Amino acid sequence: MLASLLEKYNKLKLDYEGYQKMAEETIQRQNIKIVELDKKLDMLSLIVETSQYINKCLGSVEIISKIQDIMIGILGVTYSTVYILENRKLKLKCTNLSSTKHHYSINEYNSKIVHQLDTKLYNSFNNICKDDDIQIHSSIFMPIYLKQSLLGAIIVEHKIYNYLNEEHIKLLTALSNQIAICIENNRLYNKIKENSQKDFLTGLFTRNYFFSVIKEKIKNCGCGFAIIMVDIDNFKRFNDNFGHQYGDVVLKTVSNIIKSSLRKEDLVARYGGEEIIIYMYDIKGTLDVYNRMTTIRKRIEDELIEYNENSSHVTVSMGISISSNNEENVEDMIRKADVNLYKAKNTGKNKVVC
Repeated sequence: MLASLLEKYNKLKLDYEGYQKMAEETIQRQNIKIVELDKKLDMLSLIVETSQYINKCLGSVEIISKIQDIMIGILGVTYSTVYILENRKLKLKCTNLSSTKHHYSINEYNSKIVHQLDTKLYNSFNNICKDDDIQIHSSIFMPIYLKQSLLGAIIVEHKIYNYLNEEHIKLLTALSNQIAICIENNRLYNKIKENSQKDFLTGLFTRNYFFSVIKEKIKNCGCGFAIIMVDIDNFKRFNDNFGHQYGDVVLKTVSNIIKSSLRKEDLVARYGGEEIIIYMYDIKGTLDVYNRMTTIRKRIEDELIEYNENSSHVTVSMGISISSNNEENVEDMIRKADVNLYKAKNTGKNKVVC
């Protein structure tokens, strides 16, 4: 009897221990799942915060430096570099490295040795960098793709061997997907913004944009500035004789000559109809502006403008207004340039008056 009870007790004890072990294993598996879910939740939260942080700079040149800040802050890396695809080449946009010669994947892509870029994790006892003053022993190269289109690349690096691993790749992959969307949104935003600032026919800035930025530009005008009003001579005659499409070609040709003849700091806008307004930055004097405008006037006069079976030479008249400081009222300057423009037109056209 006693032996039978002892046998039952031992069996119950074994069953209990088995169930207890099973319960502990189940709890352990659930805890692992909870930890994994917490990690995913943290990653998702991080991605959302990253997106919000980057999108605050939408339309700004700071967006690339913000991406670099994120890489350094989140991954804890020593170095971070961002490349963006421009004209089919990866251009360096932001880095805290003094030398990037060891970024071989970038050089291979730009040299067309490779046409597809893949993520690479590289750890080395030897220094990866060519510059001995910079120690790099751990690196991740990650291209930024949106769908199948390459937008750029991120390279994160650390001075400690084996610092970066597969977990960093998972995090960086999730971040790069969000960064790709932000880069594309930024590109589209800037494109829309640029289109709203440009005249659709001539490609020059609009009158509204000119007046929205001119006062700020005048504050930093250097030695002085000039306003030039340009008017295409006998423009109505071209429309009447050859049609409005020919008139459009005349406007585009004249605009392109003016735009290509000026400096990047100068500003050219379509003022209205066939009139163009120019702001010239940091001028050396009246004679300097006069000579530049005369050169442009001659270039326009020498250009044969052709469309379909029609061809003709065109001329322009120009009026110049000069200021030697940044205190001048821009409206008064435009009025002075306008007066000189009409002097040019009323005394024979195809001339520059200041």
